[in-house]
Amino acid sequence: MRASCVSRSAPSGPVVARTGVTGASVTFVDPGHRGVHACDATDGSRSRAERWCAHAFGRLSDARLLDPRLTITCRDAGGAPVGFAWVQPSSAAAYVVVQQPGYAEVYAASGTTPVRVTTTGVDLASSHATFAISEHARDGRRLRSYDLEAQVAG
Repeated sequence: MRASCVSRSAPSGPVVARTGVTGASVTFVDPGHRGVHACDATDGSRSRAERWCAHAFGRLSDARLLDPRLTITCRDAGGAPVGFAWVQPSSAAAYVVVQQPGYAEVYAASGTTPVRVTTTGVDLASSHATFAISEHARDGRRLRSYDLEAQVAG
């Protein structure tokens, strides 16, 4: 699975694979450090020969993302939309937590590589998704909380 994503562009540095309750992703920075790439997958896309239901590219400026690069083309096993976006946590954050209906999903931060997160809070009519996020230190202390309001680019 990971190899089919990475073969689309040569990575520079770590290839970060994450699997959550509603989605999985692979993220890596390109060789020129001008952009970050992702492949997204959900349970709804597992029956396909090519598992990925979305691909994203985000431009970097001074190693920071210019936007979260929202994708909303993936569906869960029941057919509901799943939104994927990047979060670039502060350098002090060891974990990013995204609130979901009835649970919270925890993602380990990976140095300077943005964290690809999911939400079921998708509004297809407006091509918009909301992510309720908190960042935490290694000891679990909350560093900050915020809502990421992401819009599909283009």
